[in-house]
Amino acid sequence: MDKNLYLIELFESPHTAYGRVDFSAQPLPQRVFSAIWALESQVNNNGFAQFVAREDAALVAFAPEALRSIGALRCAEIVARATSVAAAPADSGRAAALDELDGQFYTYPDDLAELLYRFVQAHPASFGTPAAPV
Repeated sequence: MDKNLYLIELFESPHTAYGRVDFSAQPLPQRVFSAIWALESQVNNNGFAQFVAREDAALVAFAPEALRSIGALRCAEIVARATSVAAAPADSGRAAALDELDGQFYTYPDDLAELLYRFVQAHPASFGTPAAPV
């Protein structure tokens, strides 16, 4: 089962609101998906600094809660610390602290693909009835 591929296909389908509907107007399950999708894509592209700079402030602030709601408690703690550091005034230690938190996130202490897949499966009214991943 390739759950990552399934989630990518779901993201590209009309069943997700990320990039299509303003974050604040999305229902809660869609906000959870959007926040986690944005977090992973931005942090994996260029770290927490990019995530905070490019995403809606409400989405960034919601990301730790979204992670907690799918059971990704260790990642939620890392993201909460990173968003706090990123929100602080820039100084010589900020970049190093964010780099350290990037590294912690990249270890994937929680299986985000598995947890997000389970979340989507549990919310068919929001995402459609998911097919089994290939």
